[in-house]
Amino acid sequence: MVALVAAALLVSLVPAQRAAASTTVSYRIWHWNIAGHAYHLGSTTDGIIEAMRGSISYRDPDFVSVNEMCHSQYDAMIDQLQNMGWPQDPLNFARFEPMLPAGDPTICAGTAYGIALFSRFPLGTTDRYTLPSDGQPKARKLLCAAVKATPQVRFCTTHITTVQSYQQSQLDYVRGVLDGYRAAGGTVLIAGDFNVQPHETPLDPWYVPAVDTVNNGNNSGAYHELDDQDPICPGWGEETTENDVGGGACGQARKVDMVFTGADRLISYWEDPQPIGSICGAHRDLPCSDHRIVDADATVTVG
Repeated sequence: MVALVAAALLVSLVPAQRAAASTTVSYRIWHWNIAGHAYHLGSTTDGIIEAMRGSISYRDPDFVSVNEMCHSQYDAMIDQLQNMGWPQDPLNFARFEPMLPAGDPTICAGTAYGIALFSRFPLGTTDRYTLPSDGQPKARKLLCAAVKATPQVRFCTTHITTVQSYQQSQLDYVRGVLDGYRAAGGTVLIAGDFNVQPHETPLDPWYVPAVDTVNNGNNSGAYHELDDQDPICPGWGEETTENDVGGGACGQARKVDMVFTGADRLISYWEDPQPIGSICGAHRDLPCSDHRIVDADATVTVG
């Protein structure tokens, strides 16, 4: 009888111990599709590096996601962030995953083309995934890295295909990876160019059912996009492009750049896409990208 009582007490204490181990942390996230080849041909001297450095310095994020980045630009940003004193460990804060390999002089001035992430915190295990093929030369990727000191926290970046018939399979694959992290007790944040808008069917399995507005309904997922509370367009948020006004909801241009995290770990959040700056080019008077910078914040539970 004593043994049974002791066992019952032990079982009853386990949830309390786990709950006590949980902490609340706020993270600032910064994402930008820089069009590193399309707009810059891999250049590191036409203003794009300065634009990234200036925004990161001002917004002071904890995690940075970059899409369409040339490896030459990745190397340049490592130097810039080190010089700023931004990473806690200047030798372990950056990861790159190629979508096109180096060696083609017509792409990124011969350097690799892909996605990258940077972290204020030293990084631990890095997971690299190739998404289901869309039949195009670019191999679409998902890149995730754990925070070394708190490995249950992972930051990911991805860039989904523009080929509509393959978007669902790629999004399902990415979501499956994230669901696996979460099922293991992890807290995961992902940023990227999803090439799908919030109200479109391929993202219905992402958004939680509680996101149910005229701008974005029929949802069945487990995630919040950090702009889905924006009063400008409830359930949808703000545009992240500027060249197709009316292509999105609420009379806006398209929204394809987003930051998601699991609703079960999320306490509070916000997101604010920033206007595209025309501070690039030889005379520093050209748009730096066809996408906006996305600045976001999430307060989440860890552990």
